[in-house]
Amino acid sequence: MRRAPHLKICGLQPGDDLSFLRHPIVTHLGVVLVPASRRYVPPDSARRLIESAKRIRPDVVAVAVVSGGSPDDVFAAVKRSGVDAVQLHGGEPQEFAERLRAEGFQIWRAVAFDPGEDPSAFLEEVRRRASGADAVLFDAKPPVDAAPGVTGGHGRRFDWDRLAEIASMPLDFNWWVAGGIAPENVQDLLRRVQPFGIDVSSGVEVGGRKDVRRIEQLIQAMEAWGHESLSLS
Repeated sequence: MRRAPHLKICGLQPGDDLSFLRHPIVTHLGVVLVPASRRYVPPDSARRLIESAKRIRPDVVAVAVVSGGSPDDVFAAVKRSGVDAVQLHGGEPQEFAERLRAEGFQIWRAVAFDPGEDPSAFLEEVRRRASGADAVLFDAKPPVDAAPGVTGGHGRRFDWDRLAEIASMPLDFNWWVAGGIAPENVQDLLRRVQPFGIDVSSGVEVGGRKDVRRIEQLIQAMEAWGHESLSLS
């Protein structure tokens, strides 16, 4: 069976049911440390959530999503939250990324995908930004009315056919995909591209909160894709 991508459930909040962590396909979880986001979790609450998650799955990687703000304030929040990795969404300078890495954090870089760009030029820019990063996250551009600093989690899907053009080129970094992924369309994505991982938030929510049933449906769809690939090989 073809290996399914790693799965990150992002935008978790205190009180969410974490039983989905029993599925080994879920390798990462995410908490949002952007105060302007509706999914914002204060650092101390994030730490308690992550501690609960690690009691279920000690190996799960906890990722903090950050964007903008004072570097010192962001650094302090990340340290208090108890995460393993930091997902930089605001074009933070390399010096800040190096400061985080010196403290032992993995570094992710989020890149807004613009379908109007030339794929080769876009990839060159991505490679520049990926330098020194542990992973790159391709995400949709935020809507024009998005709150300042809230660059992700809008449930917007971008052109996955254009993403396939990018994926057909040599990629020398681990890359993830976010933006509008849900149980109903994840197989469509995986038939086009096979990323290292996928990052899901609003696509597995009901009423603005993570829904275990929706997460189960997503995992089942990913597993079915793997069996489909086997039957077609």
